[in-house]
Amino acid sequence: MSDCMSNEPASLARQIKELLPAVRELRHELHRHPELGYEETGTAERVLAFLGELPGARVETGLAGTGIKVVFGADKPGPAVGIRADMDALPIEERSGVPWASTIPGKMHACGHDGHTAMLAGAGRILARNADRLEGPVCLVFQPAEEGGGGGRKLCEAGVLDDPPVAAMYGLHNNLPDGRGKAGTLAYTEGPAMAGTGTFDIEIRAEGGHAAMPHRTVDPVYCGACLVEQLQGLVARSLNPVQPGVVSVTRFCAGSAYNIIPEKALLQGTFRALEEPVLAWLREAIEERARGVAAAHGAAVSVRCETGYPPVVNDAVAGAVFREIVGDLGMGERLVEVAPNMGGEDFAFYGQRVPAFFYFLPSCPEGVEEVPSCHHPAFDFNDDLLPLGMRLHLATALRFAGKWRA
Repeated sequence: MSDCMSNEPASLARQIKELLPAVRELRHELHRHPELGYEETGTAERVLAFLGELPGARVETGLAGTGIKVVFGADKPGPAVGIRADMDALPIEERSGVPWASTIPGKMHACGHDGHTAMLAGAGRILARNADRLEGPVCLVFQPAEEGGGGGRKLCEAGVLDDPPVAAMYGLHNNLPDGRGKAGTLAYTEGPAMAGTGTFDIEIRAEGGHAAMPHRTVDPVYCGACLVEQLQGLVARSLNPVQPGVVSVTRFCAGSAYNIIPEKALLQGTFRALEEPVLAWLREAIEERARGVAAAHGAAVSVRCETGYPPVVNDAVAGAVFREIVGDLGMGERLVEVAPNMGGEDFAFYGQRVPAFFYFLPSCPEGVEEVPSCHHPAFDFNDDLLPLGMRLHLATALRFAGKWRA
């Protein structure tokens, strides 16, 4: 990967290169000390220490508990742009074997949020030196609790987009969901890009008994097995084939011994869709199917079925501005359009309020076809992406206002 973009000022390229060792060390420090959603106190302290003094910038802390917002050029005429990084880790035991592996048992940065945070912090340090070049306000948002905690929603509710009013929000994610794609490319999706999510818990209650006499029982295991088949069939046989959706039963708990038919069985899982109406339909269909199957077997059932994150939908204008910025940097040939994926992302909450655009930085080094995917215990962020991410954040910050006005 080239150290310098063709249309990037040499001063910025030099500043990125000079700061890169410190950004890499910040990334490794964050990786050594992972914190779960809404626990990112140490992470926030490390980010603030790294940013240091920011003359002329406004720094807000404690947003949604541990979030940070840094505003550069608040007095500029605008429009304002927001750039977001997520800070939280996952409850996974690390098996990466890297020298900077997690020092906290049962917790690790298995999704690259340490890299996201370090890239944005590095861009912030450089923006502080170049604030006179800004055409509009820039809001850097360090967000807690992306991994299921809905930190993006809480930040939006706390007014993170309001002062100054953010015209468009940008975010990135390292790696593609399948672990493929060459480092140095930029992957994006037009329109619906990532799925809205939901979860369900279904408890089947019946009359257990001796396994040798099933005819004298109502078997919740058999009822649950039938329900699994029915739930998987919702997408295969009840959803329009051109409307993507997923229903996955991921947990089935029942029983205590070889010769006992239990009284209860518990099914848990997730459902996902790229469109809000399909997500709502899946929720209703899961509840209806669970009650119908239970009734057919003479069992009682309790159902909790809730939607979580909305779909990530990339705004057309925000995307066009980003692609134009990338083109100005001489990187247009690196842009790769990819199909939507059914992973969830709470960046979606920003997109419900303002135009937003979310893209990916694939991670595979040269000669490697696939790296461990996100949420895998052997995952580690590719440090080669750090300068690329900083460049893209800086270009977005410095060029957005003029292009958005145009």
